[in-house]
Amino acid sequence: MMDRRRVLSFLAVAGGLAWLRPSALFAASADELAGEGQAELTGGNVAKALVLLHEAESKDPRNDRVQALLGRAYFQQGDARTALTHFTRAVRLNPEDTLSRLLADTISQFPMPAAKVGSGREPSPSRSRPSRLAQDAKAEREALAKGAGKSTRQGPWRVLLDAGHGGLDAGAAVGGLREADVTLDLALRLARALAPARNEVIIHLTRTADVSLPGWARAGLAGFYGADLLVSLHAARVSDPAAMGIAAYGYGREPSDAQAALVARVENAAYGPGASWKSRGGEGLFLAAANNAVGQDRFARGLELARAFMRAMPAAAPLPTRVAGSAPLKLLEEADAPALLLETGFLSNADDAAALGSPDKRQALAQALADAFLAALRGVKMPPAAGRG
Repeated sequence: MMDRRRVLSFLAVAGGLAWLRPSALFAASADELAGEGQAELTGGNVAKALVLLHEAESKDPRNDRVQALLGRAYFQQGDARTALTHFTRAVRLNPEDTLSRLLADTISQFPMPAAKVGSGREPSPSRSRPSRLAQDAKAEREALAKGAGKSTRQGPWRVLLDAGHGGLDAGAAVGGLREADVTLDLALRLARALAPARNEVIIHLTRTADVSLPGWARAGLAGFYGADLLVSLHAARVSDPAAMGIAAYGYGREPSDAQAALVARVENAAYGPGASWKSRGGEGLFLAAANNAVGQDRFARGLELARAFMRAMPAAAPLPTRVAGSAPLKLLEEADAPALLLETGFLSNADDAAALGSPDKRQALAQALADAFLAALRGVKMPPAAGRG
């Protein structure tokens, strides 16, 4: 009789849990719980997201994705202090987590109220001093501020290379080839090819691993790094059979041609949700903090650089040079610097896909891109240090 009562009690509890969350009947992993928590967070249900994410944390305290999502959840709830704690943990567990690092740096710029007594989150004595991450962020801001008053700058271009897609967003896929992998490989090869020209170009990358990075973060990184140019690498799959080879796009309110319209449709779909999502999650604060107040002239500047780059592409490049056009691309519109989107071939084209699937041809393509960028930048006047555009 006692065993039967215990069984009935267990079933009653399990039934209650299933009503709250059906998957609770099963031993969900930390990653599965994190996925559920992320879905609730994106939908605006912060309270339910926190329950799921703390359950995930109890299963795997060293899961960097869980820590990053907890940071987002607390930031969205308005608890910057606790958000900073989780973002910092995420970075310590995964130094490649660019987004958590950026949000930790951004939050640390603003004064935070002391934790309420009895809230369960009183600061420990060890947190009475700024963390090493906060100290590094402060030093970086001070270094940037020292040159802010100069109207002109002598020195290398600051270029931010963005490997499109990544993490949960694979981009286009053909056979076993993922666009996210192609763009990351090309970005790393291009950065290495440009490394000997450090007196002319300083390279930063939005990501150096297969991690998810929202569009708003890619756009804000340009201001964070004080970039003179943002270059986003892609290899889209579009419905136009004539789309092939290398194409560069600057921002334009209207697409310059039918292919540009197709590219904008594909890339904007991957960019992510719009302003309402950004403001809900606190990402608007990040964009405001990173923004360098560049003017609308950055659009003309980006298109000018796209055209200069295409003119400078070597004839020996492994893929043909096609067009320099303009398109209403969200990333280029929101970037804090002149920006261009580069289709390094189209995975919808069999010949392009074969070339992009070859390590030797990707290396040759990266070298051709490096040569073109150096030639293009040498022919364009260096931008001023402050208020670029």
